[in-house]
This record gives sequence, C-alpha cells and structure tokens, in this order.
Amino acid sequence: MAVRVKVTKDLSGVKPRVEQMTKLGQYALINQAHADMNNYVPMLTGDLRNQSTVSNDAKSIVWNVRYARAQFYGRVGKGGYPVRRYTTPGTGPRWDEKAKAIHIRSWERVTERAMK
Repeated sequence: MAVRVKVTKDLSGVKPRVEQMTKLGQYALINQAHADMNNYVPMLTGDLRNQSTVSNDAKSIVWNVRYARAQFYGRVGKGGYPVRRYTTPGTGPRWDEKAKAIHIRSWERVTERAMK
C-alpha cells in the first residue's frame, strides 16, 4: 500500500524556528539551574558562589575559583582526602545533583514556557 504526501505550504521557516525555540529553552534552563544550584554551593566567605558564570554557549555553568573542583567532588589534594566539614547547612559536594533532585520539575516548566 503506497502513501502519497503532498505538502501545500512552504516549510522552510520551520527549522530556524525550532532552532530559535531550542536556544531560548536552553538559555532559560541554564539560568534557572544556575540560580537554584547556587543555594547548595558551600559558602564560607561567599567567594565560590559569587564567582560562578554561565558559559557563552549557555551549555554549562563554571565556578572560577581554584578550590571549586575540590568542593564539588568533596575530595582535596593529590591523595583525594575527603572534605570533612561544610560550614553552611544544606550544602556539600555534587550540588548539581542535589539541586536537580529538588528542582527538576520547575526546570522543566521554565524550559517549556521559554519555548512557547
């Protein structure tokens, strides 16, 4: 059984529109995730939270402090010694996973709204 499809409208604008919607959704998602994640970033003096930025392509969040990697993974030095104490309650390593577990539904809503 053969099926014939005839397109009567010009669909050349569909691809650019989908790309634009994707960029808007991605931009909204990364900014909301950045704002939510910062609440779970360890804070002693505030330097780690204050030195974070969204990359130019809006695909990642970067913490620009030397010790950010150690705080993120909870390991310090060449021996990989565990970080024993986080001074701010509710903060700790892998703040991305903690924020995702708590805020994933709101991130989905924000992305959806931005793409409409």
